[in-house]
Amino acid sequence: GPYDHAHPDSGKHLSLHLAVHFAEDASKGVMFYAVGGPGGAGTALAQSYLDSFDARLSKELDVVFFDQRGVGEQNGVDCPKAAIAFDSNPITLQQPDQAVAAAKGFVDACVKEMSHQDLLPYLGTGQAVQDLEDFRQAIGSPKVWFYGESYGTQFAQQYAARYPDAMDGLIIDGVVDLTRTAGEYYTEDTRVAESLLARLLAACDDEAHCRADMGASAASVYDDLAARLRQGPVAVNYPLGSGGFAQRPMNAAILEDDAFYALYGPDSRAGFLRALAASTHGNLVPLLSLGYENIGIDPETLDPKTDPTFYGGAYYAITCPDYDDAGHDPAARVRQILDEANAFAPQAPRFLRNVYAERLVCAFWPVKGAGDPPAPFKGGGYPTVVLNSDSDPATPISNGYAVFDRIPNATMVTMQGGPHVIWGRGNACPDKIVFGLMLDRRKPEKREQICKQDFLDPYVPLSSAANARDPLSLGEAVETELSQSPNLADWDGLDTIEVGCDFGGSVTANAAESGTEYAFKDCAWWPGLKVGGDGVDINAGDGDRPDGLTLRLEVSGAHQGTLTYRHDKTTDAMSVAGVYDGKDIAPPRPMP
Repeated sequence: GPYDHAHPDSGKHLSLHLAVHFAEDASKGVMFYAVGGPGGAGTALAQSYLDSFDARLSKELDVVFFDQRGVGEQNGVDCPKAAIAFDSNPITLQQPDQAVAAAKGFVDACVKEMSHQDLLPYLGTGQAVQDLEDFRQAIGSPKVWFYGESYGTQFAQQYAARYPDAMDGLIIDGVVDLTRTAGEYYTEDTRVAESLLARLLAACDDEAHCRADMGASAASVYDDLAARLRQGPVAVNYPLGSGGFAQRPMNAAILEDDAFYALYGPDSRAGFLRALAASTHGNLVPLLSLGYENIGIDPETLDPKTDPTFYGGAYYAITCPDYDDAGHDPAARVRQILDEANAFAPQAPRFLRNVYAERLVCAFWPVKGAGDPPAPFKGGGYPTVVLNSDSDPATPISNGYAVFDRIPNATMVTMQGGPHVIWGRGNACPDKIVFGLMLDRRKPEKREQICKQDFLDPYVPLSSAANARDPLSLGEAVETELSQSPNLADWDGLDTIEVGCDFGGSVTANAAESGTEYAFKDCAWWPGLKVGGDGVDINAGDGDRPDGLTLRLEVSGAHQGTLTYRHDKTTDAMSVAGVYDGKDIAPPRPMP
């Protein structure tokens, strides 16, 4: 399509990259899938997203994923080095000049680092909406179901408002209310994040293992650590995959990133509490590892991690024109942003940066919007389903309610305790409601419906050398550390990865047929105890080989031994055999 749809005869064109999965059975229609971000690469995410949904989606619909302009291999704009420097910079309102300089420095560095700078004036959502409509017309103008998640709800609402005759129906999930200004959006987002973090920390106090691991109220642990880091970064002896260590800084910005991204779902909430608890035992490695994952840093090299699914430069290149117009010069906008942030500061003791950091970037962004925000979305003659969680930190549910209240024929599904974005996460509610409408043409029974899930996944207690008191407990502890490692959790499951163990040594993970192979080299997850050997985790799911984890461990240090630990995941039974502390391992016989 043309660079600029307002001037289609300019002679400059770009390509739209799409991925289409055709229905495996007789097709019941076409669905356009707008991913989040902005900056998410739909084509790179397509397969993993399809795999996560109920099979009905792939079997019964033709699903179209797309990379909007500014995203993807062909014309993506990105600046990961600049983004890492800015996201890990512990700016504060107490030093506003430094905060402003950091934002301006990021913009300069980002634009210099990115390719396709000539595209920047043409990356607003409105241009991308026209690209997708051009594609729809090129394939015969079928009516479409449109699903948008997070930022994709902005895209989907604009598309549906501009092309109502193209719509079979609309599903928006993790909703953005387009009538809100940037200031209104960020203050509400921060207010909700503050509330959710307080709720999460209180939930730890109500859970026996979490409370015991913290050793004090979780809120006091978090606030004490945050205050300590605001005084300056703390050096962490960070373990490398080579088995050695490197001195790395842990700072207030990384802790705040950890806390905010933890709020996205029940699993990340539990993982963050475990990492926070480790800090009370003098171990900041888990929090720093989570920070590297959240910011996109390779923990071995500190270089940006290769991520074909997200383009951080596009995040600002799309967001800033969408929200910031040319009616204010940068200096005036900066004063406004700082004044509003200072006024809001009493309501944001933990997440104040969220109120102003991205807005400062947009104040200096070289491309501004036209100053004509979309009209309030009011639906149409097609069905609309609004999905949101009441514990969504990124797109607070007040956005969803505001949009829903303007659409007379909409259905609202609220997930209590849920994550950011709720469809396709394996819960019958709301999945069956949405599939019933799209695939069976069954209208939802009520205009407003409630789903429920746990706010917090089960807390996994910290393991320690005490878990090695017997060989079965040691095997369980090693399995726990493998499952709880932030670096292994972020692994793509393809290329070999070497991960340092918290107190020295390493574990290597390789993709194996139907699972993962592990190799341990003097791996010390706890002081004074090392593990060598290997293991394999089979997740075939086909019955040919029993699923489960087998570890062949060589133990040295506080305990000595050679043992085989087996966790059969079909039956959930565990067993252990070998020699431990000079004795043959007898089958465990638990007693009351």
